[in-house]
Amino acid sequence: MKIFTGIFLVSILGFVVACYVSPQLSLKSSYALVKLEFPDLPEFSNQSLQALSRDEREDYVVVDVRTLEERNVSVIAGAIDNEYFEHNIASYQNKKVIVYCTIGYRSGFYAESLRQKGFDAYNLSEGILGWTHINGLLINSQGQITDKVHVYSRPWSLAVKKSGVAVF
Repeated sequence: MKIFTGIFLVSILGFVVACYVSPQLSLKSSYALVKLEFPDLPEFSNQSLQALSRDEREDYVVVDVRTLEERNVSVIAGAIDNEYFEHNIASYQNKKVIVYCTIGYRSGFYAESLRQKGFDAYNLSEGILGWTHINGLLINSQGQITDKVHVYSRPWSLAVKKSGVAVF
């Protein structure tokens, strides 16, 4: 039993060190756990969102479901918050709705609820953290480009790309 416990603890320690060294590994591993909660929810990749042309983007709306404190640090350029979306919901009825949060958990619940209401909603894979890993454009509450991202809590700071600044 001691050998099993030792191997388990060394494995966990090794994984934590690997996540610290590789933010991408931390991000991918965390999102894999999130996906288990929403196995049938369609997702939209960060790469696909970034590749949309200005004309194509007209058919989409990007909704940030994070808290005001998180959004004040940064948002994906062009995103609206869920309160604004709800207030103007009728104008988005014929659009594809891409929902995001830090990693995809909160946005997964929101996207599911929108699908139940008849919206063509998708969870943004890996959330805003994934967006930072593809060098997606972030803007702060003053509309200026930033490399800061609110990571919800300290453990998520491991998933921030090394060139980004984690705020929690």
